[in-house]
Amino acid sequence: MLRLLAFLLLSAVLLLAPAVATPADAATPKGFFGVMVNGPLDDPAVDLDAQAADMKAAGVQSWRVELAWDVIEPAPGQYSWAATDRKVLAAARAGIDVLGLAVRAPAWANGGSVDPFVPPARPADFAAYLRALIGRYGPSGSLWTEHPEVPRRAVRTWEIWNEPNLKDYFRAQPFAKPYAALLRASYPAVKGADPGATVLMASMANYSWRDLATLLKVSGPKLRFDAAGAHPFSGRPSNALKIVRLNREALDHHGYSRVPMWLTELTWSSAKGKKTPLTQNWETTESGQAQRLREIYGLLLRDRQKLKLARVFWYTWATVDNGSQNSFDYSGLRTALPGGGFRDKPALSAFRTVVKGAAGG
Repeated sequence: MLRLLAFLLLSAVLLLAPAVATPADAATPKGFFGVMVNGPLDDPAVDLDAQAADMKAAGVQSWRVELAWDVIEPAPGQYSWAATDRKVLAAARAGIDVLGLAVRAPAWANGGSVDPFVPPARPADFAAYLRALIGRYGPSGSLWTEHPEVPRRAVRTWEIWNEPNLKDYFRAQPFAKPYAALLRASYPAVKGADPGATVLMASMANYSWRDLATLLKVSGPKLRFDAAGAHPFSGRPSNALKIVRLNREALDHHGYSRVPMWLTELTWSSAKGKKTPLTQNWETTESGQAQRLREIYGLLLRDRQKLKLARVFWYTWATVDNGSQNSFDYSGLRTALPGGGFRDKPALSAFRTVVKGAAGG
């Protein structure tokens, strides 16, 4: 669900001297270290409980899980919960939080298009979908009634779409007005169903800070959200940090200085030597991926309080790392092997070290 390319030009635009990471200035918030759970882990044959146990041991505290509306509600009022139940239950059994990414739209809701990235014609329909999600996975969700043997660990955070500033993922462009309408319908729907829930404004990529400023200036009632996301993809960790800073400045400038930030996708691809052509300097080797992971987390932890940074999700836990021309298919902390097993990449060891260091271990 990713884009590959314009944002990589940011390495040339964001010129910073390499920063030196220093220890975090305070304990990280609950759930700070997250991963995306998708790709090979979508295969029902994968033992997701075993993967969750490995994640827990590595220090993973939260998962970002896609809740594709067109898949879950292909017809009005007809829900297919099995695939997402599997992930929410596995996370609950492992004691891991879930960020629910509500995204895409079924044809019945978007004017008849088979393209799920055409947004809904009526934002109220998306709001109803969010209420259904909370009715399934929220504090009083039906999932917990059906599975009393599983510790109740409700989904309390909902991300409203993904990268709406990019045409590939939100066909209605310019995006600001239609996305603002979606967010305005979503916020009261989530709060009405679960007053204690967190509404996360969609993360944006590429020149995210510019598009964030455009969105925050949109006409109409002031936008309401509890947290703001960003995807700071760039070739160098120092430039990724600058993207985060620029998003923080945009929020502060437009009256959202108290709103925390979540980085819901952060990664580098280890595709170097495995695919051609390569995409500038964003793709690296497996050892280079581990080094960049260590560096960016050091920078983010150093500046966490100043940035009001609440959570960071590495994209992703596991990838196939073979044969794909999509660079994001080489971004996992683990490689899924053809026989069904998994191989740890150097980045996973680096991730463990970062988490341990942040905990003072």
